[in-house]
Amino acid sequence: MIQEELPEELQEVLGELINIAFGSATATIADLFDNFATLHVPAISFVALDELDTFIFQDFNLQDVYTTTQQFKGRFQGEVVFAMDRHSARNMQRIIFADEGPGSQEILDDDELKQSILEISNILGSSCIGKLAELLGTNVTFAPPSIEFADTLTQERRALSYRHIIVISTVLDFKDMEVAGKLFIMFTDEMFNWLHTALNNYLENI
Repeated sequence: MIQEELPEELQEVLGELINIAFGSATATIADLFDNFATLHVPAISFVALDELDTFIFQDFNLQDVYTTTQQFKGRFQGEVVFAMDRHSARNMQRIIFADEGPGSQEILDDDELKQSILEISNILGSSCIGKLAELLGTNVTFAPPSIEFADTLTQERRALSYRHIIVISTVLDFKDMEVAGKLFIMFTDEMFNWLHTALNNYLENI
């Protein structure tokens, strides 16, 4: 549920900016791997940290979900988490290695699969968050992404005081393959206040 302290008009502005940012990230991925991609309009919501597990596992099986985390710093700072299931990860790997579709030989090594996931999450996270920061008049830097166990995400992030989470759920279509994933942008009360001010400034200047 969207947090009540973010007015409806700012929710709409944030949704528009995230659509632009995610579209930019999708185009970057498509150009990099020379594979046309269609972006389904992302579904965007706010959740509390205690609801994070529910939002990850309501669509993904615990045993099949891969999650990556990446911190971003600057005037706007926090952490981005990307989650996808094994099926989407395999499809993403085929795209990276330019395989010819479902009948092609899969790369079965789990370490190689994880490297592919890290590569995509790095591009998606940095492109999306970087573009969002740019639209809000600032810039950010990124730490390298890492893969973590999904069932420990909430517990480990309580100590970081993340109280606000933006959930971006979408599907990317690449020819005959789909990549479904969820992007979670996590930040503190201080950053939520900054976001509120930045969205107001953006609204006043458009």
